[in-house]
Amino acid sequence: MMKQFRNIQTFFGVIFCMIILFNCRGNIIPSEEDLSDYGWTLYEANDFVGARSWFTDAVKKDANYYDGYNGMGWTMGILRQPDSSIYYFGKYLSIDSVFVREVTMDFYAGLAFAYNAVGNDISARIYCNYFFSNINLLEGEASLWSFSHNVKTNYIDVRLILAISEFRLGLFENCQESINQIYKDIGSTVVVDVDYDMVQGRASLADHLVTLQKSIQDS
Repeated sequence: MMKQFRNIQTFFGVIFCMIILFNCRGNIIPSEEDLSDYGWTLYEANDFVGARSWFTDAVKKDANYYDGYNGMGWTMGILRQPDSSIYYFGKYLSIDSVFVREVTMDFYAGLAFAYNAVGNDISARIYCNYFFSNINLLEGEASLWSFSHNVKTNYIDVRLILAISEFRLGLFENCQESINQIYKDIGSTVVVDVDYDMVQGRASLADHLVTLQKSIQDS
């Protein structure tokens, strides 16, 4: 009888422990990194509205987490809201302006694209120059920056934004230099040497910009 009583005690003791164990586990709360990572998963699947929601949650979770802002900046750009893109990129850089290769280059490139989209060529050129002044700090293949969540977007696109900004600002000599650098970067033997003080020379620069833009988009 005592043995049966002990067995019953043991049985109910195990059941009690299991109840306590499962009740204590509770809900698993995702971190800001988890939220951001899933945001990028949706971004790469072209679900940009869904990605925006997850990046928003990442920023709410931790207002100092860089990847939430990075995700919001690029996603809002894709959703054709460049003003919001500028806000999120700029917001993070106002929090932490220390240059970190794996982080800051994305922000500089993103701001260059966003300012170009809103027609602010002065700011677009500034961030292009920030980008290229820091790209020299990188070593080996890492210097050939590409956006890790869409590798078709790379440093050549940033160079094109620089050339377009220089053209719009009337910096035709700089524009010609940028155009020639792009041709060199894409492996072309084309060398542009026009009289940019003349209307015909400027028109030629504009034609090269259109040609390069199409070539880059089609590559």
